[in-house]
Amino acid sequence: MIDLHSHVLPGVDDGADTTEEAIEFARMALDGGTRTLVATPHCKEGFYVNTRDDVLPAVRELAGRLEDAGVGIELLPGAEVHLAPDLVDRVADGRAPTLADNGKTLLLELSLSQPPIELPDLVFQLKLAGIVVLFAHPERIRYFQEDPTRYDAVIRLGAFGQLTAGSLTGRFGERTQRFSERLLREGSVHVLASDAHNTRGRPPTMAPGVERAAKLVGERFAQAMVTSAPAALLEGRSPEMPALEGPKRRSFFGRWFGGVSGR
Repeated sequence: MIDLHSHVLPGVDDGADTTEEAIEFARMALDGGTRTLVATPHCKEGFYVNTRDDVLPAVRELAGRLEDAGVGIELLPGAEVHLAPDLVDRVADGRAPTLADNGKTLLLELSLSQPPIELPDLVFQLKLAGIVVLFAHPERIRYFQEDPTRYDAVIRLGAFGQLTAGSLTGRFGERTQRFSERLLREGSVHVLASDAHNTRGRPPTMAPGVERAAKLVGERFAQAMVTSAPAALLEGRSPEMPALEGPKRRSFFGRWFGGVSGR
């Protein structure tokens, strides 16, 4: 699996605190089936100023430490970039790192509670500049929860969505779980990622989320969310998603004899 969203870089944001924790973080991800881990520290003016010039050497340093520790996971650079009116300029001059340093794919973070200003216009301007927009955890954004048509509008403009695996399993509450399932069934989220911050409360585990997604929309779509779709975005391409399938249901005999539900 490819995990496009993680806070594994030590000491740069609210993710891993130390190099030792980052190594254990990466080992946990590898043991859980992740083969490529993208380090996406917060990039937000006034809070966590993680520019391209900051992130690239930090990723090289951690990758070397992981190799020394025998953790055979591929570590790639990126950032979770907070909304800003001059994002096109920020990508161009390196203040806003892109996924895999490809210069094209932007993992875009909105405030969880404050509504953005003129979001469709900004997404349109980014697309005109050749930037592929991937929204981080749209299922947790109040602006989208309160009116899902707002999210539909930016997806229609060519943006993509990254669903957090823990949202599907209830880690962030029932409301977020229900909205996650809705977005997934509508096919308006395209990548599943851990958004892991540590090895305890927010660990880099994705398998339970993938399993839940498969029950809701089918194995092919769920697997694409952690393989071909993130691979395309790392290359700066728009992902092509397989057809959605309906939720798995128990057969008559399964229901009668108490078989395991796929719902």
